[in-house]
Amino acid sequence: MKHSILRKMGIVIWTFIFFAILFPSGVLEAEDSAAVKGQFSDPPRQYHSAPLWVWNDNLTDEQIVGTLQDLAGQQVRQVFVHPRPGLMTPYLSQDWFRLWKVALEEAERLDMNVWIYDENSYPSGFAGGFVPDAMPESRGRGLVIAEQDSVGQFKEDSVAAFRLTQDGYDNVTEKARAGATLAKGKYLVASVQRAGTSPWYGGKFYVDLMYPGVTEKFLAVTMDAYTREIGEHYGERVPGVFTDEPHLAPAGGLPWTDDLPEVFEKRWGYNLIDNLPSLVRPVGDFKRVRHNYIQVLLELFIDRWAKPYYEYCEKHNIEFTGHYWEHEWPNCLMSPDNMAMYAWHQRPAIDTLMNQYSEDTHAQFGNVRAVRELSSVANQFARKRTLCEAYGAGGWDLRFEDMKRIGDWLYVLGVNTLDEHLSYITIRGARKRDHPQSFSYHEPWWNAYHVMAEYYARLSLIMSQGRQLNRILVIEPTTTAWMYQGDAIPKDRLGEIGSQFQQLLMSLERAQVEYDIGCEDIIARHGSTEGLLFIVRQRVYSTVVLPPLTENLNRRTMELLGEFAGAGGAVICCGLAPAYVDGRPSKDGADAAMNSAWKQVEPADVPQMLAPSSDEFAIERASRDKGILFHHRRTLDDGEFLLLVNTSIEEPSAGLVKSDAGSIERWDPATAEISMYPFEKTAAGVKARFELSPCGSLLLFLSKKSHAPVAQPKTTTVVVESHGELDIRPIEENVLTLDFVDVTAGGETKKNIYFYKASQFAFAQNGMERNPWDSAVQFRDELISRTFGADSGFEATYRFTIEQQVPGRLWIVIERPDLYGIKCNGKTVSAMKDAWWLDKVFGKIDIADAAKVGENIVTITASPFTIYHEIEPAYVLGDFALKQTDSGFVITGGSEPALKLGGWKEQGRPFYAAGVGYKQTFDVTQPAGRYLVELDKWYGSVAEIIVNGKSAGHIAYKPWQCDVTDLIKQGGNTIEVVVIGTLKNTLGPHHAGTGLGSAW
Repeated sequence: MKHSILRKMGIVIWTFIFFAILFPSGVLEAEDSAAVKGQFSDPPRQYHSAPLWVWNDNLTDEQIVGTLQDLAGQQVRQVFVHPRPGLMTPYLSQDWFRLWKVALEEAERLDMNVWIYDENSYPSGFAGGFVPDAMPESRGRGLVIAEQDSVGQFKEDSVAAFRLTQDGYDNVTEKARAGATLAKGKYLVASVQRAGTSPWYGGKFYVDLMYPGVTEKFLAVTMDAYTREIGEHYGERVPGVFTDEPHLAPAGGLPWTDDLPEVFEKRWGYNLIDNLPSLVRPVGDFKRVRHNYIQVLLELFIDRWAKPYYEYCEKHNIEFTGHYWEHEWPNCLMSPDNMAMYAWHQRPAIDTLMNQYSEDTHAQFGNVRAVRELSSVANQFARKRTLCEAYGAGGWDLRFEDMKRIGDWLYVLGVNTLDEHLSYITIRGARKRDHPQSFSYHEPWWNAYHVMAEYYARLSLIMSQGRQLNRILVIEPTTTAWMYQGDAIPKDRLGEIGSQFQQLLMSLERAQVEYDIGCEDIIARHGSTEGLLFIVRQRVYSTVVLPPLTENLNRRTMELLGEFAGAGGAVICCGLAPAYVDGRPSKDGADAAMNSAWKQVEPADVPQMLAPSSDEFAIERASRDKGILFHHRRTLDDGEFLLLVNTSIEEPSAGLVKSDAGSIERWDPATAEISMYPFEKTAAGVKARFELSPCGSLLLFLSKKSHAPVAQPKTTTVVVESHGELDIRPIEENVLTLDFVDVTAGGETKKNIYFYKASQFAFAQNGMERNPWDSAVQFRDELISRTFGADSGFEATYRFTIEQQVPGRLWIVIERPDLYGIKCNGKTVSAMKDAWWLDKVFGKIDIADAAKVGENIVTITASPFTIYHEIEPAYVLGDFALKQTDSGFVITGGSEPALKLGGWKEQGRPFYAAGVGYKQTFDVTQPAGRYLVELDKWYGSVAEIIVNGKSAGHIAYKPWQCDVTDLIKQGGNTIEVVVIGTLKNTLGPHHAGTGLGSAW
């Protein structure tokens, strides 16, 4: 369980020369820095973050308007309307669009954008059940190829049968279909499996996106409805639509659709059915068959999903955005080539979940490949904007430092639209466990979130300007990976392809090499050469890198690479030349490698060969630098923006920037200040040192305009000592979470069970299989229209113990108390009017008069049962401390003991999250210079600094400082640091170990 610590507090005086420069305002998407300076302090709404705004209740106008106002109040000025489990308002209904219009009217008033999210939860394509309902033939298909000791009876879904032999296999399909008796042996039997129904799909099924007409039906059901109802706002208040994880494996097995064999034979000239064993066993010409099969899957995915969707958005002046299954690569069956799909988005996008840094092949945060794929496609198609769905399932313990660390990493690699995952309208019931945290009023840190929102709005503005011009193209070995999907020889080759490509990219990042990734499908459609230049649509490359284990290239890639190398273009090959083209053995790679410009090298030597070292631009890292340094340059007419980011949370990073620029400015996204940055003149231009704290970043503008060198300011630091006692006070009542209950339903009682099991039990005893709002969606109004008998219902009992004395202030919080009869120790109690805690439907019930020393029993009774009843934890609030026992916690004393420096958990507040104020007085004889509050060792989500009763700002990330100069007065100054906790303390999970950075 997380806790907050404040070890040291002081004020530091810094004296230095301050340069103030005023600039004229400009226009959007500028090609020079002067035009964007005027917008830097308050960027237009399209640069602000855009969380997935979760519609997950039986929604009211007040909820829509209120949560939009909450978001706008923290400088969040875009949202994606995201239906998710818990949504009770029928999806795509008349009331759904009425609420959409309420949202748009309020968004107009607040100057916000409202984006469409195209599905009821995810993956996109089934339209909340409407596509399967209207088009039963859309039911997803999968090809299952199973080993059996006999073929058995051939059925309608049977496709083919093969006898396995020592040398390979024999096709016995015709014999099996004719009903012939086949001897016992080893057989592979292929059959089509259909997707099953699931509560996740509203009791329907996921669809076959390769089946003709499915996408058109989806667009007709979903997008045509939006176009009819709110199309007048397209391209303005409604910028676009987000699609989420559509894929090709709806039924397990291998992706399949009815006409796949026909399309395959037309594309490749041979019969797929005859070669099915090669898809699952390393028999026959398995590399060719697998490559050709997945190439067809990709083309069908594009032609029957991405292209029609893209064209629909083009026609209606909205942006198509969203993501696929980028973290699965090099597994390519669900999505054969993610980069190829991004080419069909007006705003390419990815997701990055959780708060756990890792550089593994399938990692989320830390997986540079996934983000570089995105930025490379954006560069090649000159897409100004990119997007990432970020922070999802990061857990209730996500802090501002974590937000900055993840966000900066995304932005330095090429993202410029931050899509926070998620912002709940409500967290009642199972909803609070749906990939938390939440960017909403529920969080104790919410009133400080404008700090991060403004930071990323400014960074988005800057990172959307100009162009990123990388001259090195690294071919992604996706078509090689296709040949090794499933059982292959060698066995672990697919994993090696992924890990060695990942290692190569990370080595390039560490060496500050500037590169794009090349997708062979995009190269086939948009590639060309011109002498020493390799061209992919809008980008021109002088060097092409073939990663380790690149065994195959597609025909068009090989042709262009041969032309390029033949003209003297630089090719760096990390191993032998590719020996396959389109999955078939070929000498073309070996022939191309005969050119003198083709260099075969060891992967470890590539970073040094490619690291920027010219006078034009270079970064020299300090010796023994242990940081995780990234950089990103964007070229404008009058210079370059340079973003430097240190992703290490433990180590600083330092070095030297060299440039042919004439001067250097610092643009601070945190404060919107623009100032000259210390630099020296060189024969070629300028150089400047940088020092980044852990999780630190620096945004510079390398200006062509010449300016006299600027020296590093000389500073004198004086610590102002405090006097008097340190006053420490919690800002809210203490909390005890009660998550075990007794429950009686249907004549059966279960004692002291976890609330989650109790809730499932209550639903089951009242005639339902499970809680229908937990990991499930409603089709039409099938759930909210359900009724239950007069004798239905349940009773749940919460127990807690008070020692010594009943606190003078004591409440219990029950979710939706209006649904229950509630008693405390046999006395009827009820929620106070307009009194809530944590969520606006979590009612506060005063139990101070009903409570007693010893065991206390609070009982909630639901009679009759309704679809709205979910058993959840209760929360006891009041002026008390908690003492841990063998089976939980007891409330001790009649008042809270004084807090000390140190962890809250150890001081009787293990569930507390709201915040603690640490107040002390400092004397300033004569104010002079700059004053900063600096924190040393502490832990919390964020800290607010209050000086003489006024907020001076927040400390959100290193270097843990807040400038308080403007509020310091002569004489005594009261400084209060309010450290805010996280809901990890309150909402847990409490019984799943001590891991951090993940929701579960």
